[in-house]
Amino acid sequence: MDGVAPILLAVLPISDSENHETLLPHLRKVFRGLIKENIQVVSYSCDGTELERKIQWGILNEAGDRLKYTIKSPRQGMPDTTVTIPIIDGQPISLLQDSKHALKTLRNNLFSGARLLTLGNYTMLYATIRDLAFASGSPLYRRDVEKLDRQDDNAASRLFSADTLSYLASHYPDRVGETVYLFIFGDLIDAYQNRSIPHRERVKMLLRARYFLDSWERFLERTGYKRHLHFLSREAIDILRQVIEGLLGLIYIYRDHLRNPNDINPLLPWLHSTEQCEHIFGEARRIVMDFCFLDFIYMIPKLRVTIREAMLRARADPRATASGYSHTHFNSRGLDIPTLATFPSDDEINTAAKEAAEETESLLALLGISPNRLRQGVAVELPVKLPPITSLQMADDTDEDGDIISEAQQLQDLIRKVEKDKKETSLQFAEATALVTVDEFMRMYVTNL
Repeated sequence: MDGVAPILLAVLPISDSENHETLLPHLRKVFRGLIKENIQVVSYSCDGTELERKIQWGILNEAGDRLKYTIKSPRQGMPDTTVTIPIIDGQPISLLQDSKHALKTLRNNLFSGARLLTLGNYTMLYATIRDLAFASGSPLYRRDVEKLDRQDDNAASRLFSADTLSYLASHYPDRVGETVYLFIFGDLIDAYQNRSIPHRERVKMLLRARYFLDSWERFLERTGYKRHLHFLSREAIDILRQVIEGLLGLIYIYRDHLRNPNDINPLLPWLHSTEQCEHIFGEARRIVMDFCFLDFIYMIPKLRVTIREAMLRARADPRATASGYSHTHFNSRGLDIPTLATFPSDDEINTAAKEAAEETESLLALLGISPNRLRQGVAVELPVKLPPITSLQMADDTDEDGDIISEAQQLQDLIRKVEKDKKETSLQFAEATALVTVDEFMRMYVTNL
């Protein structure tokens, strides 16, 4: 067999006691066996669990040879984007995270009460999305925010859809934080799921998300906000890095490292996922709920029929609620093969990076952050801390001398005044208590006399 395709792997049952060290040898054996049969394995995708991410890191760390691509940052003081691709038996393999699982992780981070996602003058709140879901004419359903199925693909897709963005912008214009959050990360996942846009545009969408994450992290660092309270979870950040760098790696592999470069080899990013495997196992469980490997072998003819039927129908119901996984990998509507077989040059990628940086800066300004001030002092050798949070935010008011006072400054002044009043009240109470104690002691002394 010769060709390029995502490979579905079901090697052995994995128990809770397994760890990445015991699973890595099995995975290496599968990779080498496929490559030996002249099958070009170009990607390995997981659905975001800690164990699977450790396996991916193990693959990268153990690889004797690696490809490394660097996209220079268009802005001084911000980090470059480095894509590292492990090579196994001469075959570059990009390490990916499933895009739909990543979308649900982003939705769950937004809905979590454990963190207050903060950026500039705004916060991203579950309460805003809940109000939107209960509003008249909303594109969201109540089940999308209350008693929701956290594995519901349709609910996550509705939340990050263009309809939700439009409704949020028109009905909740003051909730800029949620609007920017949904736009940035919804577009990131669309870089995988879109069937027709050029790969150059996908690069820009990926880099815009990368620059946004870097700026968000820098904002928290420079203003003193604690990451574990005001940023995405560690797991979500790790997943997003692999989502971004994984697809960039795939574009480089298809452009530079396919064995038959003269053939038409379109990159279909939505197929580089765990969705096909989940679909097959879901259909298998309909036939035998708790199947073993022998059951799976016997049901292969039936599975071929059910999967082929799903491909011919190529239809999923986006309005379904609490429906769990929604498989769309067989949907080919709008498919543009010539566009998907055309890959950007390094110059086009650098141009896309500049455009992504400019759009990110516009979004930061919309959130109340000066991008230039955010980068101040980064390029010098000694660490230079930016001015306090108030100087990074847009002006809202002025004092008696005409100096600018931001909303954050007014809030801080109010907090200081309250704390000062509390201290003065405590001191007055302590003094009064002392006077009362002395007065009572004197009365007792006079009475005893």
